[in-house]
Amino acid sequence: SRVVARSLIDLYIKHYRRSHRFRLPTKTNQQQILKMLLAAGRRLAVAAPVACRGQGLAARAFSEAASGDAASGRRLWRWGGAAGLMGNEAEAEISKDPLLVEGFRNVSGIFCGTGHSAFISEGQLYTFGSNKHGQLGRSGDEQEPGLVAFPDDAEPIVQASLGAHHSAAITASGDLFTWGWGGSFWSGTGALGQGETTGCTEPIKVKKITGSLGEKATQVACGAQHTLILTEAGNLYSTGEGSYGRLGRGDTSSEVEFEEIDFFKETDESILAPGKPTEILKIGAGANFSAALATSGELWVWGRNDHGQLGLGEEAMGDMYSAESYPRLVPGLASEGHKIVDFVCGESHLVVKTEAGLLFEWGSRTWLEPHEVPVPELHKESLSNIVKLAAGEKYSFVLSADGQLFSWGAKSSGCLALSEDSPKIVVEPTPIASTVFARQKVVDIVASKGRCLAITEEDAFVP
Repeated sequence: SRVVARSLIDLYIKHYRRSHRFRLPTKTNQQQILKMLLAAGRRLAVAAPVACRGQGLAARAFSEAASGDAASGRRLWRWGGAAGLMGNEAEAEISKDPLLVEGFRNVSGIFCGTGHSAFISEGQLYTFGSNKHGQLGRSGDEQEPGLVAFPDDAEPIVQASLGAHHSAAITASGDLFTWGWGGSFWSGTGALGQGETTGCTEPIKVKKITGSLGEKATQVACGAQHTLILTEAGNLYSTGEGSYGRLGRGDTSSEVEFEEIDFFKETDESILAPGKPTEILKIGAGANFSAALATSGELWVWGRNDHGQLGLGEEAMGDMYSAESYPRLVPGLASEGHKIVDFVCGESHLVVKTEAGLLFEWGSRTWLEPHEVPVPELHKESLSNIVKLAAGEKYSFVLSADGQLFSWGAKSSGCLALSEDSPKIVVEPTPIASTVFARQKVVDIVASKGRCLAITEEDAFVP
């Protein structure tokens, strides 16, 4: 009966979001609904054979429960800028309000690109969104999740990253696969790293990584038109369009293959760990810039700086062509003794979290240097334990350990998931109502230019 009741809640929310004809009393919570539907479930159990032949909401819930489809798990939610906001219908999300993606209850990884999204479930990769350049890696319905087929001998997928028109994925054995747009004479070099500018509509293994380089990829980060990978040995490689120095090798040359960024093997610019080798812990990419976090807690950035996204201050941002072709240390935080433990790249801004739990952001032509994000007094306790950062175009998210998701930035992004009466610019992390996710605990969040994905724990409820 309890399983039936939970199924009824799940389907209730599903149909509410589709039609908005069913509305909960404002003081009714999930536990009260559960008690009501438990009784309904018991009555349904008595007449199961008849109920399961019906077409009503309760009948379908009982049928799903009896078949085991209502098993608990990690659920997937999608939302983002609508066509009118994004300006490109093919790249727009279907709703600016989070929608539950039906049929998946074991989601382990989520990823967003400019116009497409992806997630991992049971070691397999699913994609949806724009497929103009084959970036979904499959054919079929573009707006509904579809399975991406990898070679039979490929290990399960453990990580992925999506760019503007290309995608990349890493397997459990460290193999890297890429697919999508390969480049053109007018638009420049693609970021597949396959040694040529020919695009591909299905995953192709980048043989150079495990072949001549003898490396295993552990992290991948895709910008609009470039790709970075970090290997098990701690080496950093880049490929793709080289304009604005986004590849980090000291020039603006483009590369059709992955080439090493050897800067970190030679630099001695560390402030927090002088005299020690710079070891890279995490990599990230915005539209036209790149970033790498060192084990010392220092952040290195390179690429385009037209929005102040590198955080280097006024001296490094002169005009729309401002850029850095070699990695540069973001000095503001390190010189004040702040150790960075996590960061995320938005389209043209950065958000970081320090060891002390402080949040800083810069870029989007708002802040040219690290600026501390104001934290509302009411939510200081929750925001003292942040477990995930996410950012898109002029908006950001932070997720706390208790499952509360906060957003701030431009309301026009269509991604904040806040009430309609929220201001045009939300300047501080603002909690997203738990009812938006059916009171399920949020455990992961990602974002890109105008697309968002979240994972919730189906059986973990929050107030």
